[in-house]
Order: sequence, then C-alpha cells, then structure tokens
Amino acid sequence: MTTRSTVLFIALLSASNVFAQSGGGAIPSFTATALSGKKVAADKLLGQPTLLIVTPSKDAAADTRMWATALRKNIDQSAVRIRDVLAIDLPFFMSEADAIGRAKAKIPARYYDQTWILAESDLEKALGIPTDSHEGFVFVLNSVGKIVARVEGEPTEARVDEIRSAVQSLK
Repeated sequence: MTTRSTVLFIALLSASNVFAQSGGGAIPSFTATALSGKKVAADKLLGQPTLLIVTPSKDAAADTRMWATALRKNIDQSAVRIRDVLAIDLPFFMSEADAIGRAKAKIPARYYDQTWILAESDLEKALGIPTDSHEGFVFVLNSVGKIVARVEGEPTEARVDEIRSAVQSLK
C-alpha cells in the first residue's frame, strides 16, 4: 500500500497503557471495515480466543505476512481465530474505499473477512503501538477480549512459542 497502514501489534509504552499491553487489559472499542466491505466492531473479537495481528506501518507489512503464515502453520485454528487489523492514517485525498481496494490487490480473497481496515483510530495509542513502527504486533485475546499476551517484530521461534503457550493457556 502507498498509505501508511497500521495493523494492530507495539514498542514504546505510555504509563497508562502498561497494564493493557503487558496482559490483563481489555481490547479497546473500535469500528473497522473488513475488506469484504462489512462494518465490524471490537465486539466481533469476543466469544472465542483471538490472535490479532496489527500492522502499524507499510514497513511492518513484511512482519505481518510472516506472522500470518507462521500462525496459520503453528496454531490450531479450530481453537482460536486469526484477524489482521490494518490501522491506516489516510491522506485527506484518499477514501477508505481506495485503501480497501489497494489492500485487496495484495491479500487473497479468502482472507477478506479476516482483514480489517481501521482508519483514524485511537487503537494504536490505547495499545501502545507507535504509528510509525517498522514491526508488526501480535496480541492474544481471551474469549472476553482480555489481552493475555503480546509480541512485536518478526516471528522467531521463541515468539511463536510464546504465542502458542498463551493460546494453550486459554484451553
């Protein structure tokens, strides 16, 4: 994408967000648009454990792609759902529809309902994600939306194990 895209996943933490970011806090309320065009809200993350991949910048897109592959390969998807959130700071001349069109050009159609565009949100701030971070972020949410784990950067073996352990702890 040519716009700055942000998919939920963190670096510098503000003091007010440390609890939520380190585990224990709940995912903040937000509304997004799936690539399929459907409006979705944060409450769509409730009811089942969820892995939330956040991309805070165009430079973090590579991490996001690697995480999507690693998680789908290493995590039992019958026990957890995987969602990608692209938080985008749209330039004044670009519509959300334009951003969705650009994202669709890079994301397979089978993932359109699982990939959400989030424009002009406080979500990154609430999660302590710098909007210009070059790293992707992964959050593990329990079935009531509580953050139980968080990692940032590319998916190393240790980071994937951390996510796997967090998912297994939810059973």
